[in-house]
Amino acid sequence: MTDRVHLLLIDDEEGMLTSLKKLLEMEGYVVSTALSAETGMEIVQNDRIDLVLCDIVMPDVSGLLFIPRVSRRIPVVMITAYASIETARKAFKLGARDYLVKPFDLNELLIVIRQNLNKADARTQIAPADGISLQSADPHFLKMLRLAEKFSATDSPILITGESGTGKEIIANHIHSHSSRSSHPFQKVNCAAIPETLLESELFGYEKGAFTGAVRSKMGRLEGAQHGTFLFDEIGDMSLELQAKLLRVLQNYTFARLGGTKDITVDCRVIAASNKDLDLLVSRKLFREDLLYRINALQIRIPALRERKDDIAGFVHFFLSMFNAKYSKNIAAVDPGAFALLNGYDWPGNVRELKNCIERAAIVCEGDAISISDLPESLVRWERSDDDVLPPSANYRSEYMRKLIVATLERTEGNKSDAARVLKVSRRTLYNWLRDFRIGHE
Repeated sequence: MTDRVHLLLIDDEEGMLTSLKKLLEMEGYVVSTALSAETGMEIVQNDRIDLVLCDIVMPDVSGLLFIPRVSRRIPVVMITAYASIETARKAFKLGARDYLVKPFDLNELLIVIRQNLNKADARTQIAPADGISLQSADPHFLKMLRLAEKFSATDSPILITGESGTGKEIIANHIHSHSSRSSHPFQKVNCAAIPETLLESELFGYEKGAFTGAVRSKMGRLEGAQHGTFLFDEIGDMSLELQAKLLRVLQNYTFARLGGTKDITVDCRVIAASNKDLDLLVSRKLFREDLLYRINALQIRIPALRERKDDIAGFVHFFLSMFNAKYSKNIAAVDPGAFALLNGYDWPGNVRELKNCIERAAIVCEGDAISISDLPESLVRWERSDDDVLPPSANYRSEYMRKLIVATLERTEGNKSDAARVLKVSRRTLYNWLRDFRIGHE
């Protein structure tokens, strides 16, 4: 048994069907296929199917006749290369949930699938935060997210670990928003970004005259988190001296402002985050072991982006939509060659690096699709040094796109202008695709 979403693809074009199956499996779905409507009906009767994608033109039974037989129980998305208003009207009248015209953008297909799945969809989508979406199809990431939501019901300190750019602050904010403290402040301090001489006063505040320049009293950030949540971001960069002071505070959540004598008690939930190995720092006497025990009652590790490659397509689409709006662009897709490069790269800077990459590409892109030439030179250099190794998802996507381009050129008898119109891309994008896929159709 599996709790993953189960899709059924019905299409009489076996090559396309096979490529699309592999592509969707790499996106995390369970996929069954059928070359005829009758075979598809047998699968529906014998298996639990969450959504059907069915071609309208079939050799045995029209897809339009298939819709009413299953649409009351299962959402059906119709696919056709011969679009017309009348066909669409009939499809919707018979119970189709949505309608895609070949050739369709792969990201468009994924969006249509997600939008039309039943509520039992195993995927999770969370509102974007700080410009980074927590949408995911990766089982490890979703397991981590469910754990974070369970931890949100407690008041125990939480340690979030993960590489730089994985979204530790976003997970901390997510925990806060799901907790009973969500209506109170979420405060944070980046221990690596604030000089040590200022960090103590930022945390605890100070009284007037505590030091030169303290012309008025100031409340610290910790005090500002009353009844809420406080995040110590990159706590591994905190000095040993300040670690000792923080440990004393966390014993009873009482402290005094710099230059003050009055005890202040704060009621807040503490979350710490670090991209460093704190156990290693403890062994090197760079981090207090007793403080680690105090902040590590519950621990969450965020997987790196290279561990959740199936999520790259979703992130690319999300960031592309964001930067289309920001820069008044109308970029509809990413060229297959460029996507293969994005999908194969290791992303040492994780989601943050991917976001910056897509923003750069959106700014320099002059067409309606991002190509390899729009990507940072560092990625292109990496691709050239390792161009014989591509991940399976990139290979399957490329295989599908190559078949689609060749089939379109055959339909247009080699006319590239007509093919570009059918594919809904510019001639420049089509020529980039022909080059990337080494398609020599004359």
